[in-house]
Amino acid sequence: MDGDEALIHIFYFLSEDEAEVARCWKRIQQEVKGQETEMLQEHKGVMLVKAVRAEGVEVYLYLRKRTVALRLVLHSPEEHVHLLGRIREAASSEFSLMLGETIIFLSQEREKVEKLYGGIAWRRSELPLGELYFLEAQNDRKSYLMLSPLPGQEFFMRFIYADLLDRKIEREAGLFMDMLESVRDKRRKCERHSSRLLDARGETLEDFERLVKELCTTYIELARYLEWVNSRVSMLKEDLHEFSGEVRWLVSGEDEVFSERIEKHRYALETLLYERENFILAHQKVKNALDVVGMRIEIERGRETVELQQESISLQVAAGFIEFIVVFYYTLNSWKILGKEAFAALPAWLVLLVMTAFSSSVVLFTHAVAVARRRGRKFTYGMVASLVLIVVVALVMLLVTIRSS
Repeated sequence: MDGDEALIHIFYFLSEDEAEVARCWKRIQQEVKGQETEMLQEHKGVMLVKAVRAEGVEVYLYLRKRTVALRLVLHSPEEHVHLLGRIREAASSEFSLMLGETIIFLSQEREKVEKLYGGIAWRRSELPLGELYFLEAQNDRKSYLMLSPLPGQEFFMRFIYADLLDRKIEREAGLFMDMLESVRDKRRKCERHSSRLLDARGETLEDFERLVKELCTTYIELARYLEWVNSRVSMLKEDLHEFSGEVRWLVSGEDEVFSERIEKHRYALETLLYERENFILAHQKVKNALDVVGMRIEIERGRETVELQQESISLQVAAGFIEFIVVFYYTLNSWKILGKEAFAALPAWLVLLVMTAFSSSVVLFTHAVAVARRRGRKFTYGMVASLVLIVVVALVMLLVTIRSS
């Protein structure tokens, strides 16, 4: 390549340690043996912080969050190609993970490039300074051909930002596509399970409560997957919006390079949106199933409550009747012993009437006391009325006994 041509190589690494970045940059300075310059330029979180230049060689250091980008510009690749390997080795030894690399072949002579490459049949985009061709993508490495003068710093700030977004979207979308079938299977399994549970015929309250427990487990599981899908949708939307904005600045006319990338990412987003709707529907189905089973439980509890109330009433009636008999018997015998002569002179119908009234009033009084305690009250109208009735009947018994004597 001559003076109008250059090889631009951009490396991306993951690093959270400033000491790693400092050591890497020191080793690059030793390799290049050039003059260092503080740059301090920024675009949407991409910071161009340093540069080192020597004859025919430039290296720029960019930082964005946990990502480190190194842009190596070789103006005479034939003379300095050995630097490419040494800089890659220096960076790889300092940073634990390489995220990818981008190669740009820069030239201003279309005829020479067409001759070298046997005619250009790649995807093409028009840039403000010239033309950009996408050559190939292998694993995490992308290769471009640019027919233009060397762009300025703003172009590369935006290009690196767009390239990072493109890689991030592709990585996340690829992860989702890899998990897609598994996620679909889990959703379908949850739907089948909830339908099977909903069709179950429970006979007891315990059956329905067990059913609710299983449905709640399914509901929570679906909610967890739905949250995961929602987070991916939000992230992909935001990144795709940012990526499209950078592309609009980079491209001045016809665009085949980036438009294809955008369409690919939009397809991933549409797939995510479709799956999210399916998860929302499945989630709602399980919720509806929970509501139905909840209604079944309320009905079952209501039925059991009615049965318990009926049993309680039956027991209360039986207890009242037994109490009536006991009071009647002991009061009758006591009266017979205490007023034997008077009692013998009384007519049977009067004895029966008085004893029935007295026993009934005692039963009513004990019932009124129980109601008062249940309500947390000391007195009730029922207690007073039944107590008055007891006193009145007792006085009648006393007067009848005295008069008969």
